[in-house]
Amino acid sequence: MSGTAVTIFFDVNETLSNLEPVADAFESVCDSRGLAATWFNTILRDGFALTATGSAPRFLEIATTNARDTLRGLPLNFSLDESVETLIDAFSRVQLHADVAEGFRTLHDAGHRLFTLSNGPTATAERLFEDAGISALVSRTLSVEGHAPWKPARAAYEDALARTGTEGPAYLVAVHPWDIHGAANAGLSTVWVNRTSASFPEHFHPPTATVRRIGELTNYLASIGS
Repeated sequence: MSGTAVTIFFDVNETLSNLEPVADAFESVCDSRGLAATWFNTILRDGFALTATGSAPRFLEIATTNARDTLRGLPLNFSLDESVETLIDAFSRVQLHADVAEGFRTLHDAGHRLFTLSNGPTATAERLFEDAGISALVSRTLSVEGHAPWKPARAAYEDALARTGTEGPAYLVAVHPWDIHGAANAGLSTVWVNRTSASFPEHFHPPTATVRRIGELTNYLASIGS
């Protein structure tokens, strides 16, 4: 397979991890799977707001507080404390999407450098890879915590490039259009993972490429000669 090796940064939550177990947990505590997306979006909203105002948000702290706020006042099948614990426990136990492990293997075998770049703690990605048996394929798991503002701030991507000593082509891979937009602003090439046949918002910088599965990245990089 032809092509030059590149550096690839992967977003973690939803891009690599399947959050369906969180929806299952919401169904178990309050019979409402749809609240999982609402809850996750409030974490992003509050993290972005804190970043924009110069604070240093911590993902799991916001997640726990917002789980309690999301559930408060709803008819619950357990106590509020037990319900929050159920949600956070489910979030801590999610696994990789089915396409990720094999996709990482083909990318690694092609010689590409693989990193994660998350607004959440590095322990999340480390546990995902360990459970899937692919830890050895990943050069390093990175978080903005303690280093840079939350993505999509330009400094988050620039800091990742600096910490990894990246020279040459670099890509950000994510399911989130806002992450694609931020990475593009920082000068990275971008790959949007569109597993649901969604439309990319026109108000964001468009991705360099779009794939449905992580494994498609290997052939894409080979086809363009990187």
